[in-house]
Amino acid sequence: MNYIIDIGNTRVKIYLFEREKILSRETVSESKLLSKVQNDSKSIKIDFVIFSSVTKDYKKELTKIFKNSKVISLSDKNLQFPFKNNYKSISSLGDDRKALSSAAVFKYPNLNNLVIDLGSCITYDFIDSSNNYFGGAISPGLSFRYRSLSEYTFNLPSLEFKFTEKNIGTNTEESIHIGVSNGIISEVNRFINNLKIDYPDLNVIITGGDSMFLRNKIKNAIFADQDFLAIGLNNIIKLNND
Repeated sequence: MNYIIDIGNTRVKIYLFEREKILSRETVSESKLLSKVQNDSKSIKIDFVIFSSVTKDYKKELTKIFKNSKVISLSDKNLQFPFKNNYKSISSLGDDRKALSSAAVFKYPNLNNLVIDLGSCITYDFIDSSNNYFGGAISPGLSFRYRSLSEYTFNLPSLEFKFTEKNIGTNTEESIHIGVSNGIISEVNRFINNLKIDYPDLNVIITGGDSMFLRNKIKNAIFADQDFLAIGLNNIIKLNND
C-alpha cells in the first residue's frame, strides 16, 4: 500500500493507493494531520509514504510514525523524477510544482506540457517533449486577489468569488468581481498564447481547487481531476522503486 499526502496552504489531502488504484481519499486540516496519520499507521499496512508540502517539511515526524515504511520526501537529494530539472534555483522549487510536473509527464509523455495550477497561488510549469523542466511563473490566486483588495485599501469590501459575464461593473462589488475574474482569465490566456509562439502543439493542463471557474473560458485545455497531483506522487514511488 502507498500512503500519499498532499499538503496545501488551506487543506491536506490523504490518499491510500494499491498499485495504481485509489482505495480512499480524505481531506483534513493541517492541524489534524499528524493525529490522522498516527491512527492510520496503526491500522493499515503501509509500504511507502510520500508527501508533497507547501508549508513545512514533515519528513522527521512521518519517519517517526511510519517506522516500518519507507518515507519519501520530494526534497530527498537522490530522488528520481521523470524530467530533467533545469530550474536555476532547484532547492526553491516547490513540492507541488515538482509533483504536478511529474504527473504531467507520466500522464502525457513526450508532449510539450504546460501545467497551470489554480490554488492559493497560480503556478505555471512547463516541461518540453524531451522531458526538460524549465520553470514557469507564480502569481496570486483567486482568494489572494480578493483579500489584497480589502486588506490593503480602506474602502473596498471583503468579498467571496462570484463570476459574472458582465464587462462593466455598475457598482463596487461588480467591479471587483469583474476585475479579479477577467484579470485571471486574461493572464492565463496570455501565458498560453505567448508559449504557443515557440511551442504551437502545447498541451495545456489546468488543475487546482479554483480551476473550475475557467471551464469554457480557456480554449483547448485539459481540466485534470482532483487526484492529478496524488497520481503523480504515486508514480514517483513506482519510478524510484521498480
